[in-house]
Amino acid sequence: MKLIHTSDIHLASALTARLPSSKVRWRKKELMSNLLRLTDEAHRIGACGIIIAGDLFDSERITKKELDSVLSVIEGARDIDFFYLPGNHERGALSENAITLPNLHIFDKEWTYFKHGGVTFVGRSETAAGMFSELSLDKLGKNIAVLHGEVRDKSAEGGVIGLAEAIGRGLDYVALGHYHTYSQYKLDERTVAAYSGAPEGRGFDELGDMGYLLIDTASEPIAPKFIPFAKRKLISIDTDISGALRTHDVEARISDTVRGIGSENLIRINLTGSRELELRCDKDYLTEKFASEFYYFEIKDKSKLLTRAEDYRYDKSLRGEFIRLCLSDETLSDEEREKIIHCGLSALSGEAFDE
Repeated sequence: MKLIHTSDIHLASALTARLPSSKVRWRKKELMSNLLRLTDEAHRIGACGIIIAGDLFDSERITKKELDSVLSVIEGARDIDFFYLPGNHERGALSENAITLPNLHIFDKEWTYFKHGGVTFVGRSETAAGMFSELSLDKLGKNIAVLHGEVRDKSAEGGVIGLAEAIGRGLDYVALGHYHTYSQYKLDERTVAAYSGAPEGRGFDELGDMGYLLIDTASEPIAPKFIPFAKRKLISIDTDISGALRTHDVEARISDTVRGIGSENLIRINLTGSRELELRCDKDYLTEKFASEFYYFEIKDKSKLLTRAEDYRYDKSLRGEFIRLCLSDETLSDEEREKIIHCGLSALSGEAFDE
């Protein structure tokens, strides 16, 4: 039996990437469609069940429209069983409002058991010390646990899961939710635990490949396979601008950095290295130049201003005097000194200060 393991879909969440208003609404619609897309994916690959290990929604306050949207997807896929565990974000929002659907199985606060296709699914939305000792499973059968929380040494209240305590309990697979990136734990010869990660990133704190886990209960042991699924990747990548003297030089280096990256993605370029004092980098021009090549594009300047005292020792201009004064002020931190020099030089050149 094939199953999709997903979590942390966070429907109706706010975006953490600062998209232009023209794309915010569209991007939210894309994220809202993730459950439907996963259902279509299950049909495509022949999976008969979807495990949602918490945080289907981003909040306890869900609208009737959002609730109806989710229930319509589930009701429209009667051949797929949904095993849903409330997470810390939505808590009981769905379980308290959901109508009874034959293919929707919701885990309660304590251990809740469902049998399907010869497999026992067990889960609980609230963690507690010693909770694995309370499990009642047929150790000769196939058993899957669903949990949401942080992995630590011992289980405790507040979403803390002690995975070592799951060893020897008759579990074949522990479907985890809470962390937004994929990771896997081999507990013993029989038991594997894994975080599926979120199916799609919402901001630049959720980078790279996002997707779901495909598991086959016929495998001995169960071996989850990560399947990339995100419609768009969020990519944060460095571009070294050391030695660049003109905006054109920076443009050429960014072009090299983004070569081969798909236009459907969201890109953040981090300017790094040592920035020459003479460089007046026009980030607005560069952002506009590359924005047409990607779904979203932004630039973050993380470079360090290159200031060498010996270069201005004999400079009698106002700029030289200003830089010498800043470099000699031992009360300033490196960060403060760089910001003051940048601001002062912008003012001397008649330019607006761009932080």
